[in-house]
Amino acid sequence: MARSLSSERAAGPPTAKRKGTGTLRAYEEIRNQILNLDLEPGKALEEQVLLGTLGVSRTPVREALIRLAAEGLVDLLPNRGARVSEIDLTKLREFFEALDVNQRMATRWAATRRTPEQIRIIDGHRRAFEAAVKAGAVRPMMDTNLDFHSAIGKASGNALIARHYRDLLTFGLRLSRLALVYDGPDPHGRRPQHLKDIISEHRAMVAHLTSGDADAAEAVARDHTAMFRRRVSEYLAHSLADDIAV
Repeated sequence: MARSLSSERAAGPPTAKRKGTGTLRAYEEIRNQILNLDLEPGKALEEQVLLGTLGVSRTPVREALIRLAAEGLVDLLPNRGARVSEIDLTKLREFFEALDVNQRMATRWAATRRTPEQIRIIDGHRRAFEAAVKAGAVRPMMDTNLDFHSAIGKASGNALIARHYRDLLTFGLRLSRLALVYDGPDPHGRRPQHLKDIISEHRAMVAHLTSGDADAAEAVARDHTAMFRRRVSEYLAHSLADDIAV
């Protein structure tokens, strides 16, 4: 007996693939490798190698690279392919200045413009970050921290600020990995306290966003940037000391 027209519509094409799936998979895999520093800063991204390792066609790879270039993770070189963007340590002062301004601005505006639903989303990311810390899961820690602050950026009510803020946060993730913020050797035993401080400041941000206290929210955002800057500075100081030790 032939199936009814309604049944055929409900079933749909049995082998249809969701459009963009290959691009999304390529994007997420390359992005994860860059953020984890498995693909080192400055490394050439050879298209044929990516095609072989990702198992997707040329178009999804190229679309993924364009998206990653828009986020500042990849440099597209005219007639020379692509490479992982460098982490230029000489420009750290500029990065932290930009992060400080954007983080304070986004968090301040979010305190007065957020909706109840946005508060719920922000707090959900906060709780997810704390769960990742408790589990010692490095990748989820990085992702949920990015999601937490990106959600605050969206709640600022300014799409341009939110986008620039997310780009800075993405660079900050690579810097966090380089500075061993979430894992790696911790000879001075400071990481547990650092993670506790992050959790404490996240909770304070949510409280001030909820109450609408813009001044307090901005103050915590400023302290949050300063804490990250200290962590990176400590790492660089110890690394340089190790390099010149005799």
